[in-house]
Amino acid sequence: MRRLLAALLLASMPALADEAGPLPGEIVTRIGQVAALPADARKVPGYAGAWRRAEAQQRVLDRIEALEARADKPCQAVAVRDTVQAAPDLIETRPARVHHALERWTVQACGATRVYDVWYRFERGASRLVVAASEAAEFQASLDPPYRRLRELAVARQAEEAGGAVRWLNLPLPADSVPVANHSGKGGWSADFVPLGDDPREWTQLIGLQGMPRSKQPGQALRLLEGMQEVRARRCGVPAGPVEALLPDASASGAAQTFLVCPQVPGTNYAELAVVKAIEGPDYLYVVQRAWRLPAGKADALLADSRGPREAAEAFLAQVRLCNPAADRSACPAAYPR
Repeated sequence: MRRLLAALLLASMPALADEAGPLPGEIVTRIGQVAALPADARKVPGYAGAWRRAEAQQRVLDRIEALEARADKPCQAVAVRDTVQAAPDLIETRPARVHHALERWTVQACGATRVYDVWYRFERGASRLVVAASEAAEFQASLDPPYRRLRELAVARQAEEAGGAVRWLNLPLPADSVPVANHSGKGGWSADFVPLGDDPREWTQLIGLQGMPRSKQPGQALRLLEGMQEVRARRCGVPAGPVEALLPDASASGAAQTFLVCPQVPGTNYAELAVVKAIEGPDYLYVVQRAWRLPAGKADALLADSRGPREAAEAFLAQVRLCNPAADRSACPAAYPR
């Protein structure tokens, strides 16, 4: 009965839904969470342009254009102005694992500005995509508790961002990146990404990020990276390297960066190198690293062999920054999902 009501609703309200089945870019990771690969070609600005595959972006855009074409005042001149992650993703675990995500797409249609809800329901073999005008989706939310909860979380997020005490992290991941680990708890959160096809444990390249509790003392980023250098020195038998204090952006209070080298990770036959950047936000200390592995060898030879990977890592981290959504999100075109 519920599915029948939902079908009748979608037929009568300004909304379009996919039939159940796989969605573009959908994968199920080893950690059991469904995720989309970062975008392979940007069709729209903002969050969806950075975190949804081109085919997925186009599918949503097609549905918005179809809804505009059947409106009381049909419009065929539709331009997407912005896309945002409206609420934190919601994971159901019983009776089956289902991943819900909500985006908000703002479009300009024949001089009018409209906002659409884009609701993803990721479920192995039975995923769905619903696109609906935000102001007309309340009844749909009353039929679907996860959608209703996402809309509630979206309201809470808007209030949180308006307060100016939270930040978005710009993280332009390579297009072939996939998530292999994540964690969230009282002590903060973390996530790791490797190239598609890399073994999550025996990886050759890795991008890792952490959100750590903020200290009241300034200089937390510098102290953390100095501590990481000291630990690496003891573990790998090399001198601790320098830590560079960076000029922070307007949305951060401090930043630092360093290059970690371990000629041979104890108990292995490989070397591990990483460029690490730490940024002090008002909410978290953000730590992002781009690491890679090479055959174990002498430090001088490793540094020579790593000139290219180090330059790529530094170029990547140069784009990693914070922005304040209450003031300006333009610094975060590839905002990491929160």
